[in-house]
Amino acid sequence: MVDEEMIVVGVDGSASSSRALQWAIETAAQYDDAVEAVLAWEWVFHTFGVRMPSTPVELAVEAQHCVEAQVTKAVADRPAAAVEVRLTGRALEGDPPTVLTSLPARLLVLGQHGQSAVHRRLLGPALGSVASHCLSNATVPVVIVPAQAAPGPPRRVVVGVDGSPSSSRALRWAVAHGHAVGAPVTAAYGWQVTAMSALERAPGDLGRTVPPLSTWQHDAERQLKETVSHTLNAAEAADVELLVVHQPAAAGLLAAVQEDDVLVLGERGQGGFRRLLLGSVSRHCGEYAPCPVVVVPPHDRDHGRAAASGA
Repeated sequence: MVDEEMIVVGVDGSASSSRALQWAIETAAQYDDAVEAVLAWEWVFHTFGVRMPSTPVELAVEAQHCVEAQVTKAVADRPAAAVEVRLTGRALEGDPPTVLTSLPARLLVLGQHGQSAVHRRLLGPALGSVASHCLSNATVPVVIVPAQAAPGPPRRVVVGVDGSPSSSRALRWAVAHGHAVGAPVTAAYGWQVTAMSALERAPGDLGRTVPPLSTWQHDAERQLKETVSHTLNAAEAADVELLVVHQPAAAGLLAAVQEDDVLVLGERGQGGFRRLLLGSVSRHCGEYAPCPVVVVPPHDRDHGRAAASGA
């Protein structure tokens, strides 16, 4: 373990960001890391009726007071016997997602949404624009924490596995995280039969009978076991519980987790998902999961940025 690594939390004074900060503090206690609460702000000239807008200096002061108040409350809300965590807060001027993804960190932790209660009732949950941007651009794992998530150590670490390099990377991260926080790891795989998958099973023989569901289930179990054994060493693989469900990936993963779990996903999966900037499964789980969702970025994102900056 690297000494004094940082967990960065995006805060804005909301209840959602307060729960994210709570979760980050308790996770940092397990890692022996520091936590930095960051409120990123931008000054945009607006007029609201007859009230004059704040100046950039006034906004900077207000933002610093806001983040300090949130940090003070987070410390006061912890039990007296809780493990001490190095916790700081600062306000930084700039585009929030750009600021947050530029900071060195082990993890970037965010609240699940930035919506009003009315908006959530009308349209359902949705990731805020800051969270969506960070998920698509961060070079470190991004954690989306819902309001109902348990702040303490997780009961289980559940990781979505589909045989893709992205999910193998997520599996390795989940095992390391489970070891750090003292939680067992479950590798979950959701499968379904589609017209294309049935055709791909018997290329050139369209008259062949589609196998029974038990055969598909057996194949899914075999694929999951092989992926885990190829990704981890024997000792690590032996400690991972395997869960195969006959459900679409997102639905199966959401059914497998509870508020006191942590769900880990790779940013992109297989099939059509790889055409999206952020995989459908990752986005859906980030919006609807009752527990924190960790999205592990692709390994080539750092290399891509380095090449772009050097050009």
